[in-house]
Amino acid sequence: MDAKEKNEKAALSSYRLSALFCFYGLIIFFAFISYQALPSPNFATLLIWLIQIAPLLIFGPGLHLNIMRANIWLVFIVLLYFVHGVLVAFVEERRLLGLIEIALCVGLFCSLFLVIKNQQAEK
Repeated sequence: MDAKEKNEKAALSSYRLSALFCFYGLIIFFAFISYQALPSPNFATLLIWLIQIAPLLIFGPGLHLNIMRANIWLVFIVLLYFVHGVLVAFVEERRLLGLIEIALCVGLFCSLFLVIKNQQAEK
């Protein structure tokens, strides 16, 4: 294994790490939003959170196992969360929350795109 291959593998692992960071960041972000939506945490808070993160949870195992098809579909799902973040950012009181969601979505999208690109280059 030469230096170029080592650099490519290191880059791929750093892209995967950033994708996992943004993935779990979105899940934690939505937990915070759900907790903030209702005055006292109860079953409704948990239900709102699960509805928000259900599309992410479907592709979570594929992200961990580094399955390219799951990563590609997760890229499309992240675009829906990005649109939601843009809509939230237009509300004056929730602008910061929308910008955080947008940043996490862009980070996940870009890191997944780079993971997919590097996986295809290896084949």
